[in-house]
Amino acid sequence: MLKKLLAALVFAPVMAFASAAAPVQFQEGVHYDVIAEKATDKAEVLEFFSFYCGHCKAFEPFAQNLNKNLPKGVSLTKYHVDFLRAASPELQQSLAKAYVIAKNAGQGDRIANAIFDYLHNQRASFSSEQDIRSLLVVNDIPAMLVDSGMVNPAVNAEVAAMKKSQDHYSEAKVLRGVPTLLVNGKYLVKFSGLSQENFQQDLDAVVAYLLAKKD
Repeated sequence: MLKKLLAALVFAPVMAFASAAAPVQFQEGVHYDVIAEKATDKAEVLEFFSFYCGHCKAFEPFAQNLNKNLPKGVSLTKYHVDFLRAASPELQQSLAKAYVIAKNAGQGDRIANAIFDYLHNQRASFSSEQDIRSLLVVNDIPAMLVDSGMVNPAVNAEVAAMKKSQDHYSEAKVLRGVPTLLVNGKYLVKFSGLSQENFQQDLDAVVAYLLAKKD
């Protein structure tokens, strides 16, 4: 199953650097790139993703496990992008709102899995925000919560922050596709440098290394 998921990611050719017996020595240009001079004041891990992206679907189990394994006080923040050609930016932003609503209700991972399944396994599609609403309601998110959330200023502000960050990193030529994983606003994780056989282990380890890195 692990190899199947990694093959689906279609990242650059994988180089096996890690094993359970021999901890990896992470290297700039191999396991990560430096994308900014200064790190953020607060430790953070940020993933840009899209529900329309097959690579993101394959990466999702690893991202969810990563979030569980992060140091205390650090969590994975997921930003849904709106630039894929599979749907209009407006519809992609509605999916971002749906994710935020579910996340704020403590159901982010479950609903993310349901949306990925709907688009990629069932090969269904959304034609409107109402379609997205229906999927959330079918998956036990209360209709009143969805309806109020779609027009909630706080939800809209969170989606606007996603868009602002997306535009910033796109203009900086850091965000070139999805999934993209950034640590402390300074480091870009290079999935191609992680071991295929120990991908989750390497992913967790390189993120922990970059979170603690002082330079």
